Amino acid sequence: MEFIQLYNQNKDKLTKSENKLANYIAAHTERVIYDTIKSLGKATNTGDATIVRLCKKLGYSGFSDLKIALAQDSMMTTAKNHDGAQTSSQRSSKVLISSIEKTEELINPPTLKKAVSLLAKAQRIHIFGVGHSGESARDYERTWLRIGLIANAESDPHIQVQVATLLNKDDVVVGLSLSGHTKDTYDSLNVAKDYGAKILAITNDLTSPIAQLGDVSLQTSVSEFMSIGSVAGQVSQLYLCDVLAREYEKRNKVDVDKIKERALAAVIKKSI
Repeated sequence: MEFIQLYNQNKDKLTKSENKLANYIAAHTERVIYDTIKSLGKATNTGDATIVRLCKKLGYSGFSDLKIALAQDSMMTTAKNHDGAQTSSQRSSKVLISSIEKTEELINPPTLKKAVSLLAKAQRIHIFGVGHSGESARDYERTWLRIGLIANAESDPHIQVQVATLLNKDDVVVGLSLSGHTKDTYDSLNVAKDYGAKILAITNDLTSPIAQLGDVSLQTSVSEFMSIGSVAGQVSQLYLCDVLAREYEKRNKVDVDKIKERALAAVIKKSI
């Protein structure tokens, strides 16, 4: 049963503060899916105990169970919206285009400028991500190479930590995590920060632990919590990769054509 139905059935049994909390959850479902109990408490000015009590009164085992239920509700709603005469190709294009458009809406120009400044001033740049975000990290590395920006992508958490211990205040680590709660990535970024490196966090949740580590944090957009490993999630990350590349070109007056010519000449020599 959907959250709003459970809430309507039980609202008379809830206290004033619990009703206020439930109304907030109903109005901010997509955000609450990514919240921790601490961040939800901060956003609603309620204590952990109130959140847990509400979950129990509505039939959930706890806050994590509530978030999973909200995510399932979100996925069902999305599926219904995609039903109809649309073909598979139309549904896919709609989801991917929406991912880019929503991410574009979340770009804050001053924050983007700070992110580009970090990259431009860095002595060394490393990109940390695991799973699908690790694959995106490799794409960042290759995309930025084409504009003369050399970065090293690393998706192995053990190697990430070793790299992190060799960094200093002149270095930048880009941390990719759609959820913002990936422990391996968080741990690696935390070590890098301890050694003085600047952190550029790219995540779907600006209240997440990884975003909070960032000296600068940029936001991606994925509407379904349980689909954060999807193609749409990677598309939102790669869109920001391209935006950062173009802004870097502009800031540093990069002669991209010259870089391409030199690269092409070298690649041609490898032809047989």
